[in-house]
Amino acid sequence: MPTPQVSASDALAKGGSKGGVQLAPAVVAFEESRDKGLVGSKRLDNAFHAVTSAQEDFNAYNGTTSRGIVNKSGDMISAITTDVGDAQSALSPLKSAYESEAMKTIRDGVNTLVNSLPGLIKALDEVAKLHPFIGIAVGAFRIVVELDLKRRDNDKKIASLFLEMKDMMEALLQLDNIKDRDAVGPGGMTIEARMQNLVKQTADDITACGNACDTYAKKRLIVKVIKGSVRDSTLKNYIDIFAKRRKDFTFALAIHTGAGVDDANRKLDTLDNKMDAILEFFAKAVSPEQQEMAALVQKRGGSMAVMGSRDALSELLRLKPTAAAKHGEREASQRNIHSDEDDLESLRIELFESPAAAIRNNLEVFERKLKMQQRVFAEEMRGMVHHEGDRVIDAVTSGPHDRIIDPDIHEIWKEMRWRGHVKARHFVLTLRDYYRQQIETKKRARGESFITSIHDDDEWALEWININRLQAIAEAFDDDASGFITIAEVNQFTSSRPKGWSLLHWLAYWAIGWQMTATYYRDKINDLFAQMFAMRPRIHSANAEAVLKYLLVVYKRSVKFTSSFNGTYQADSLKARFQSYMDAEEQRLREGLETVRYDIDAMDTLTLVTGPGRIEKSLFALLYLLLKRDHQIFRLCQKMIVHKDELWDAADTIMWVYDAAVNRYDDLKELFKQQRADPVQQFKSYASELFNYCHDSTEFFSLENLRKLEWTECEYVEENEEQNIDSKIILNYPSAVHNLCSITEDIVSNGDTLADNDVKSILGRWYGLIGAERWPVTAIVSFCFHASADANTYEASDVAAHGTGYTVHGGYIKKDDGTVEYNFSRTYMARLRQSYFTGTLDGDGERLSGSWGYSETEKPYRFMFWKNVPPETLIARPPPSEFEENKTKALWKYALTAAHNEARRKLFSWSYIKERRAIRKEYLELLERETDDLNTTTDFDRFAVLERTSTCEDVRRFYVSRDYHQRPVPTHFARCDACRELIRGARLICIDCRGKDTLDLCDKPACREATKTREDLTQPHLPTHAFAKARRVLNHIRDYGKLIRLSDAGLERARQLLDGAARAREATGDSKIAQSKTETKSAGGSREEADTMGSGTSTTVTQPVCVSCSSKVSYPCWYCVDCPADANIFVCNNCDEKNGGITVGEHLNTHSLVSCKVRVAEDSVEKSTEQRLSAVESKLTVLTAQIEKLMELMAAPRPS
Repeated sequence: MPTPQVSASDALAKGGSKGGVQLAPAVVAFEESRDKGLVGSKRLDNAFHAVTSAQEDFNAYNGTTSRGIVNKSGDMISAITTDVGDAQSALSPLKSAYESEAMKTIRDGVNTLVNSLPGLIKALDEVAKLHPFIGIAVGAFRIVVELDLKRRDNDKKIASLFLEMKDMMEALLQLDNIKDRDAVGPGGMTIEARMQNLVKQTADDITACGNACDTYAKKRLIVKVIKGSVRDSTLKNYIDIFAKRRKDFTFALAIHTGAGVDDANRKLDTLDNKMDAILEFFAKAVSPEQQEMAALVQKRGGSMAVMGSRDALSELLRLKPTAAAKHGEREASQRNIHSDEDDLESLRIELFESPAAAIRNNLEVFERKLKMQQRVFAEEMRGMVHHEGDRVIDAVTSGPHDRIIDPDIHEIWKEMRWRGHVKARHFVLTLRDYYRQQIETKKRARGESFITSIHDDDEWALEWININRLQAIAEAFDDDASGFITIAEVNQFTSSRPKGWSLLHWLAYWAIGWQMTATYYRDKINDLFAQMFAMRPRIHSANAEAVLKYLLVVYKRSVKFTSSFNGTYQADSLKARFQSYMDAEEQRLREGLETVRYDIDAMDTLTLVTGPGRIEKSLFALLYLLLKRDHQIFRLCQKMIVHKDELWDAADTIMWVYDAAVNRYDDLKELFKQQRADPVQQFKSYASELFNYCHDSTEFFSLENLRKLEWTECEYVEENEEQNIDSKIILNYPSAVHNLCSITEDIVSNGDTLADNDVKSILGRWYGLIGAERWPVTAIVSFCFHASADANTYEASDVAAHGTGYTVHGGYIKKDDGTVEYNFSRTYMARLRQSYFTGTLDGDGERLSGSWGYSETEKPYRFMFWKNVPPETLIARPPPSEFEENKTKALWKYALTAAHNEARRKLFSWSYIKERRAIRKEYLELLERETDDLNTTTDFDRFAVLERTSTCEDVRRFYVSRDYHQRPVPTHFARCDACRELIRGARLICIDCRGKDTLDLCDKPACREATKTREDLTQPHLPTHAFAKARRVLNHIRDYGKLIRLSDAGLERARQLLDGAARAREATGDSKIAQSKTETKSAGGSREEADTMGSGTSTTVTQPVCVSCSSKVSYPCWYCVDCPADANIFVCNNCDEKNGGITVGEHLNTHSLVSCKVRVAEDSVEKSTEQRLSAVESKLTVLTAQIEKLMELMAAPRPS
């Protein structure tokens, strides 16, 4: 995803300290290296060059055996057969090799990798103190390892790669034998001079590898399977790199120490053998989930068939392998952030994106993680605060209690003779009794000398250390919710308290302060949502869809936590005691989010922001900060067009937070089951009921409950908000208006003048057409070639007609006959697959033609590009089929059409304007059908014709019009229960039906009049039922209840008015009542007098009239429920259907309406239905008799 550039030097803090805290030498060296002009893109290029170099070297030294292993491993997934059983049996012949001694060693190394890394890093830090020049590589290794450990994905392929990286770094431990770093070895070089460049190169390799692993780990399971061989080759290249680096280290050390070439070669042979085993392990490291998914892919025709089938991709996207379900694993696609269509599109983007492009696009995000991890290291050093009175732990202890840092808990543990752990309840009760005894003893002392850790300023805290708060205090110590508190948990808890706080103060915070803080942030979240929902009518129409989708996804998940949480409100004086910690934590989270640009793309990124420990500790504070930033994006959405992915990423970020909370819930549920505790009861008390609705939200989200719920609401006033909003700081993407139409200047660069002659021939602006089954398959292509830095290749970048940026890179081959063949590839930033082109120039160098395809080896389609031919002329060119049929005729047609178009264009001919308008209208209609996936073969043929006769700028404007300006009727997040299509325009919701879900209908007459039955409905839906009509898209959770309540109340008022007018007409005996001259006509009705028959008195009734046409209304009609109740706004059926909603005065066309129909008793409806059925049965009986009679006549013998 395109984000603001973060250079490597910015990504890692400068200098050797952070806020006065001295960092590890390796980390300092790593930081200093990053300050020496190494920007991210350059490092990545170097890494890719290093991959290529290492591949060549590896081929040279490793021979054919290992290369065969490499080739086999790349095809591992695709070789799996068509079902899971066959996939498992395919692995059975490998078991003997897998259990070989070499493979067992590798497997054990992978399984124990996590435990062995901390010791290695500590040893490397010690060596770095003696030889500081290796600090850059050690620092990179440490950071990348920490980031990988946070992922917790247990991927064996990545683990085997890190095992090779670990082996490479272990080679540097030999430097510990070289005590004199200034000693000169053979060749007159010190060890630093001999190895410094190699170490720097290694640091870059490690960072690039970390980025590749991060990119790979974030891919969905289906992408890992379908693109497995391609992506595996990328990871395997890093194994080659690290093997080569280790050899280089070993050889350099052997030369310096004089060990000799023979000794070095023996070591290298050993490394070769281990390399073979690692590559073999890598080939077999296919998870059960990947095996199962691979079988499903093969069953559907293989990778290429699946990639080309939207139905197959949709099906696989919905499937969750049983192995993954067994282990409770999740991936991004299962968060249901967006609609199925959006998710399918994002999957296609991942599948068609090359590994190199994916790694390149991920670099900026990864560099932010590097910076964040560096910040974590600094905080860890800063957090090592020695609190006053803390005990110093000796190496030799007499019992478990001697490992406890806090003196009070040390005494308690010792006195109670606890071992390594104690039940949480017993511990908290004992802690409470201890402090109470201390206070009582202090009071009895009455000024006498008495030593206690309780200060007078902390006695207030003891009030909250009571039996009612036992659960909260136990949770604070018992991070893993095991029910037991260990010595490690005690030390972690006491050492994490803020500086200057006593333990009693810290206990009081977790007894009551955390609940108060969470309540404060919960209320802030509710207020932000209230403002965001209030902003909906003010949102720019181009941003409306993104805003509605964001609220649909985010709000329900937020409500699940904010509504279940049991908050508490205490005195402000108590809140003030915790305010300093609350502010510090909010600032810490804010700095973390700013570091990652509020873009959380994976669970490890979230962990970097929140820090270790339970997610519930900072859940609401983190959500508040994220929503506060999103609230600012909403404000920008009122007055500018934001990038369509801005709120997509914002919703995705919040979903990662909810994923972490759901993971925590799953862990707690399993723990409660293991403890044989009732999860229902446990979640009603744990963390102040925070996870209660995660466990069971059925009743809360039921329609009956939603009808009653009332949410926090407010009136949004923009003038009350801070006015100076810097969109450049808030937004991660450039404004959409900056990217609407690409206008570039073709300037000759210095590189262009230095390029060789064959490259110069292809430089400049080109316009062309690309064909396949149809001609063309896309709009006219336009880009400008410039020479690359090496002067032997060329490149270009531009924006396609549909708005997606792309780059073109290429070179050339000079054949024996002197012909120059140009080869280049086009890579999109996202969305579409990479394409490859091979072509030659014609005699005058003005036309480039040849073949293209989606593979470097297969290019079955043709393309033609022209230089110095403007697109306005090119759109007059007939298709190739006409040139093949009659070239002369086609050329004459080309010339005449181009001249005719140019003359009409310059003269602003009315026929030309109508023609272009017709093209625009038809193209937009086709785009709308494409959005709904309704295009037919004929539609695609028309696309080809329209794109052949429109310039790239024309088509780009069509897409802009669709994406940002043309607002079709709203699409609701619901389907019609009658026709099962997505509801567009007006959505009818039955307010009489009661069921599990709403009964929704579209506004088509056939659907409005439909009778529907559904299993969850208590009675059939009948056309006589009352409807609420919504023309704006509703948020089901927040808007449904309010709409139904307003509709019920509005319908009651409307019926009173309509029935009163009817009674007045009946009383006067005249259906046309004269309007009183003394009364003024209101917006929704007229005040009229009628003399009640027989009473002799005059009463005033309201005669409803249509707000649009002013005609008097009666049943059936519509009544506005959004306008003030005293306005009594009615709309007749004719005006509502004719105009699709009307705006008159304060009444808007987006207001919700309720249908006003004559009351029909249910028994009469049922009777009427029975009568109709009886009539139908009678007719069927008659028809049956007639048919039988005809059959008899036909069977009778005919007279001869």
